[in-house]
Amino acid sequence: MDALVIRNMKDFQLLFNQMSEMCFKTCVSTFMSRDVSTEELQCVENCSGKHIHANHKIMEVFMEVQPVIARRSMEEYQKQIKALEETQEEQNKENTR
Repeated sequence: MDALVIRNMKDFQLLFNQMSEMCFKTCVSTFMSRDVSTEELQCVENCSGKHIHANHKIMEVFMEVQPVIARRSMEEYQKQIKALEETQEEQNKENTR
């Protein structure tokens, strides 16, 4: 399996586990019954729905911003390469004198 796929699965699993734990701690207040109460079920649905919705919004923004960040990084890298090449050319000219 590809390392990126494994990393993405681990990240998703971690996010899911954190969300589950937080919603469980928030919504389940007693263990007096084996069954999940209607209130607890509704609370868990609301809690997980909010987390999923927030995660989708964050990913939307990330998908919009990421290309801009990548382009800026590439431009900065190209500037550094150009400056390095100019420095090397100057050194070569000095060495040939």
